[in-house]
Amino acid sequence: MNNIIFTRDIRADLQLKLADFGIADIFVLVDNNSRNFCQRSFEDFGIPEEHIITIPEGEHHKSLESVAEIWQVLSDQGARRNAVLVNVGGGVITDLGGFAASCFKRGIHCVNIPTTLLAQIDASVGGKTGFDFNGLKNEIGAFAPAASVLIETEFLRTLDAHNFFSGYAEMLKHGLISNTSHWAELLAFDTEKMDYGYLKKLVGHS
Repeated sequence: MNNIIFTRDIRADLQLKLADFGIADIFVLVDNNSRNFCQRSFEDFGIPEEHIITIPEGEHHKSLESVAEIWQVLSDQGARRNAVLVNVGGGVITDLGGFAASCFKRGIHCVNIPTTLLAQIDASVGGKTGFDFNGLKNEIGAFAPAASVLIETEFLRTLDAHNFFSGYAEMLKHGLISNTSHWAELLAFDTEKMDYGYLKKLVGHS
């Protein structure tokens, strides 16, 4: 089971988690969106610009080329076996980063900070990693659970409706196979005037 932390202070909890790894090279994987909206989460850690790996957003960039780009940066910057890759973004980022980390030097540390609802309840927490290949989704991959997953629903404030409800539909599916009280909670949740603190409780249950 992943070490899942529901955080109220993402920067403080990330600092504590990184301290668990001792003296290590820290790298951050983002896409354009998560870099724009979430950079404050890691900007005070003194991470060199060359250690921040940015790939374009979107499923079509969930590719071998993107994985190779991650490996290239890790190699060029001299990442050692005790390096940590922090994946900040949605499911594409956590899938790509998790796979790249699981293979580089036969496996380096990996921490997920999921920033979409679907990633918080599914993609970042199940240990599934990989990329699309030959026109097939998730054709290449491995089960490689992250050392830690830090979940903060405040990130969801920047989501558009389509991305929010794609995740909420998955939560409803979980509710259907869970119990009637959780299903009722999900149906009663006000998605027009969202209480992000309460949403964190629902995410935890999901």
